[in-house]
Amino acid sequence: CDTEIEHAFDSVDLDGNGSIDEDEVKQLLGSVYVSLYGPKIEEEKREFFSEFNNPSANGLRRDQFGGKLLSLQKKLDEEESGSRIVGGLQLAKGVTDALGLGSYCEKELESAFQAVDLDGNGSIDEDEIKALLQRVYLATYGKRIEKEKNRFLGRFRDVSTCSIHEGLTLEQFRERLLALQQELEGGSEGYELVEIRTEADAQRMIGRFSPILRNALDYVFDKYCTSKDGGCLSQDDAERFLIRVNGQLGRGGSWRHASAILERKREASMSVVLTRQDWYEVFARELGEGKWWQVVHDLEVCGADLRSKVKRDTLHYQGWLDYIYFDSERLSCRGVQEALNAKDISRLYDHGDALPNEWHPSDHLPVAAVFSWR
Repeated sequence: CDTEIEHAFDSVDLDGNGSIDEDEVKQLLGSVYVSLYGPKIEEEKREFFSEFNNPSANGLRRDQFGGKLLSLQKKLDEEESGSRIVGGLQLAKGVTDALGLGSYCEKELESAFQAVDLDGNGSIDEDEIKALLQRVYLATYGKRIEKEKNRFLGRFRDVSTCSIHEGLTLEQFRERLLALQQELEGGSEGYELVEIRTEADAQRMIGRFSPILRNALDYVFDKYCTSKDGGCLSQDDAERFLIRVNGQLGRGGSWRHASAILERKREASMSVVLTRQDWYEVFARELGEGKWWQVVHDLEVCGADLRSKVKRDTLHYQGWLDYIYFDSERLSCRGVQEALNAKDISRLYDHGDALPNEWHPSDHLPVAAVFSWR
């Protein structure tokens, strides 16, 4: 409601000047990430203290904190592979970067202790370690936060300077919150209209899978799965499938969508595997792009049987996937170009041709229109 949106606006508008600038959006997103990873921060805070049987009543002494930092240095020295940090090493790398540690000399360790000892009482308590870990997470996900900030500001940027001079107004902020609400609830739906912009949309598409398609997906998943419990595809499993259907890695929509899911999990320090639901999502996104025949190819080349089980009057699939949106208050639509002429339409619907083919080598049709200013 408007009251909630106004309250949210006031809480983000830190300087109270009636607009929200880029720094305020960045601080908002930073607090979101800290909240999102709150349970993990708490877990790592407990682990940070777990090896000390008798920390002082006020927290860690200088020698205990220095010893912990040296153990992180040892972990990095032993397990760092090139410049890429994986798994549990991400925390060690983040802490050393946040505290500016390089040589781990006494001067650096003393400076680090003073930087973390926020109340200056000569010991480091759990709240101070929690504050340190929050800094680490903000630094670790800094690029992602910057990307989300740019996405949040979106079209409100000044295209000539790529910045926002006066900040977001309450009306613009309301528009962004309503757009985020749509992302949470999913995009538009309908029998022919398919719009997959978010994970919520992908899950809704999965819910519309037919039993034949779901069985085919399960067959191929089980065929390439090497895990003992049959619950996930390792990265090697996924790559074997992708090479089988695309001939190599780095090409095709299935590779693009699978890679995006794996990268998302890697950034969140999760197991880099495809669960069965992730597997469904890859193909939901393929279908959302209108690539039904690509999905059929990928599954059938791996041994699944789809088309022989489908009995209907026509084998054609048609969907309206591409649109031109315009502001009707400023523009008038003067004409729309027909995608196919009458002869081509007859070849498709009367003579059994399908797209793509030798006379139209694409499964997409152009959308073109002529507009004039009002």
